[in-house]
Amino acid sequence: MPFRAILFDIGDTLWHSRSAPPPAEFRRLAAERAAAALAELAIAHEDPATVARTAWTAMEEAMRHARATDLIEPDYGEVSRAALHAIGLDLSRDQAGWLLESTYISGIEGGKAPFDDARDVLLTLRDRGFLLGAVTNRAFGGERFRADLRDAGLDIGWDVEAVSVEVGFLKPHPAIFEFALERLRVEPAEALMVGNSLAEDVAGAQRMGIAAAWRESPPDATGVHPEYTFTELCELLAEPDLQEAAR
Repeated sequence: MPFRAILFDIGDTLWHSRSAPPPAEFRRLAAERAAAALAELAIAHEDPATVARTAWTAMEEAMRHARATDLIEPDYGEVSRAALHAIGLDLSRDQAGWLLESTYISGIEGGKAPFDDARDVLLTLRDRGFLLGAVTNRAFGGERFRADLRDAGLDIGWDVEAVSVEVGFLKPHPAIFEFALERLRVEPAEALMVGNSLAEDVAGAQRMGIAAAWRESPPDATGVHPEYTFTELCELLAEPDLQEAAR
């Protein structure tokens, strides 16, 4: 069945982090922002750097656990609240979630930059009639994520944005792919998933009956065989199956 829709992972597929600041700069910025957030909440703490590190470490550990188990996106506000309570901060779930997001260094500031051909490839595929969807694992969605896309020039008017923290499930869980397909009104065989992870993008899509194109990267799974393999996004434009969308 010819393709009608193309789904894209974001990180290391459409953008990269090659220009990310060194870890010490991330820590400095996070501590600075934690101090500002605490001041706005009128809460005193002698070590904002520890506050930022505690919340961030708890978030990362919760995400790693979810990826290794049920793939249900954690409630990061509650994760942050519990972690910060352990170091003597009594915050509500919403306060803790806001503080955690306040310390997040993202987008261009965090060293994210689009691959040189990313926007042109997306716009060309749109001109060829394909529906385009973003299917991404991300701890922060909403305006923060959309602003990052705008800053990177990747706000191309997506037909669907399936962000794990908003959908409630992490790739490769079938629910995040189902979310995208349902909103695009396409069948699995009518979609192609493009990503850099064999485990999350390729295997996850294929279990749903969605074909996959793998951006060659250090493999994170064995025994997974994508239908298409590429090194640069522009190579997709030469694929016979992507010359024109099915009507």
